[in-house]
Amino acid sequence: MQALHRDTLAYRAKIGVVVPATNTVVQPEYESMRPRGVTHHVSRMFLPPRPYDDMAMYKKLLETEEGNLDAALDLLLPCEPAVIAHGHSIHSFRGDAARAADEQAALSKRCGVPFFTPSMALVEGLRAIGAPKKVAILTPYWPPADELIANWFRSAGFDVVQAGGLKTTGPTNVARVERERIFEGFRMIDDPKAEALLHVGTNLPVTAFTEQIERRAWQAVDRRERGHLLGGAARDRHRRSAARVR
Repeated sequence: MQALHRDTLAYRAKIGVVVPATNTVVQPEYESMRPRGVTHHVSRMFLPPRPYDDMAMYKKLLETEEGNLDAALDLLLPCEPAVIAHGHSIHSFRGDAARAADEQAALSKRCGVPFFTPSMALVEGLRAIGAPKKVAILTPYWPPADELIANWFRSAGFDVVQAGGLKTTGPTNVARVERERIFEGFRMIDDPKAEALLHVGTNLPVTAFTEQIERRAWQAVDRRERGHLLGGAARDRHRRSAARVR
């Protein structure tokens, strides 16, 4: 790593992070997992809220809305991060996997350092735990977003056996989803055919409850954090317990 990417406190790495202005989960989750010698530096981008009472408009905005990512990067890059992680999931699932790879490459070129998007990082995380292909996906979103994400994973070669959302009403309410509702969400998508449970939606506070989710699901799993500390939690399920959640 070049010396310009190191500080006295960040003698291993400075990691830049971009999150939506409403996101209150990514930053504390990162800090809870931060190893010694690594520092996180967060920049925020404005995103207009999607209407949850008009699914036609909600679906249209999924494809067309734009945030001020460039402005957030302009504020972040002067601190000279070694890498940048994008803590906003849904935009990285537009189109197909080829489009997402092109977008990640373009953002890396724009920043001059590696840039990681949630969708591509999740795929890398799945490869790291044995490349399971049958997945079940939980989101905090509504059906048009769930469909967008499921179709993206299919384009990347995955078999989506279940996908469902918690239908949260507005971006800040995602961070207010209570533990029991998160548990119910994972129970909702848990399917005997699934080889991995995925969580997409960076403002949903899953990380703090991962071990409890695993225990309640009665499954033996590898505990590995989400691809690049973002985007969703991929949990390897090499063998399933005979006892199922009731």
